[in-house]
Amino acid sequence: MVSQEFDIVGIGNAIVDVISDVNDEFINQQELRKGLMSLVDLDTIKSLSNKIEIKANVSGGSVANSIVALAQNNIKSAFIGKVGKDEVGNSFIRGLEKERVVFANQAQSDESETGRCLVMVTPDAQRTMSTYLGISQKLKSNDINEDVIAQSKITYLEGYLWDLDDAQEAIKKAIKISKKANRLVAFSVSDVFCIERFRESFLNLVNNEADIIFANEEEIKSLYQKDSLDDCLKIISQHDKIFAITLGEKGAMIVRKDQCVKIKAQQIENLVDTTGAGDLFAAGFLLGYINGENLEQCGNEGVIFASKIIQIYGARL
Repeated sequence: MVSQEFDIVGIGNAIVDVISDVNDEFINQQELRKGLMSLVDLDTIKSLSNKIEIKANVSGGSVANSIVALAQNNIKSAFIGKVGKDEVGNSFIRGLEKERVVFANQAQSDESETGRCLVMVTPDAQRTMSTYLGISQKLKSNDINEDVIAQSKITYLEGYLWDLDDAQEAIKKAIKISKKANRLVAFSVSDVFCIERFRESFLNLVNNEADIIFANEEEIKSLYQKDSLDDCLKIISQHDKIFAITLGEKGAMIVRKDQCVKIKAQQIENLVDTTGAGDLFAAGFLLGYINGENLEQCGNEGVIFASKIIQIYGARL
């Protein structure tokens, strides 16, 4: 790869989002947990896919969604993930390249297929997700492009990676390279279920490695095992880090030491699908941050991005 500087590189699951409209009855019949993400095997994802009408196929994955939104706003962006040598994998890479994101890895052959996430949207705009991680869950240390990490101002990681067998070693390697090059690390905790499984590891990363942390209100309370957001704020204000916390219809809160900036929510005229709201909030915030804006401006960018994405299908603007 030609040596070049990047504003940001994301490391995450390389997943293709398969989006469909369903009703509550379907969710109940399939014994799915409404509004939550479940990991499933290839047979299950294929069986579910056969029972629904597909509205759209979009290259997805949490961090990948954020990276694409940044690239769409002229931020020099790269992505590291793992896809198979199959049509779904090819479509994922094409989706990134079309948005001028450098895919800093190679498609690889394996008995697994490229990962995909079936996003089932109910009439109340809640999304229930069944995810087949496939080959994306086999991210290893040797998949980490050291040059790209060292040449990126920010390395952005997602909590979903912790479910992967060898990815924790890959993450440690990426953080080490980033820190050695005096770069920044951003981290999205991703999901309450991820936090419950890997709380100690997440806390270590948040306390010692990450410079910018993204979470929603429930996630930050789960991370610190507190019942109130105020109790969490007392803890995080002791760290010289940026915590960007989304509060749903209440907007967002940006915290850095004793500075706490409250961001108002945008007026939503047509709530369609909440998929990607957190991903796009992170993208908007990072866009402002990379462009040198203050915390309030960064938070406002995040809320604007999130409000746009929930009025359309999918997690890409």
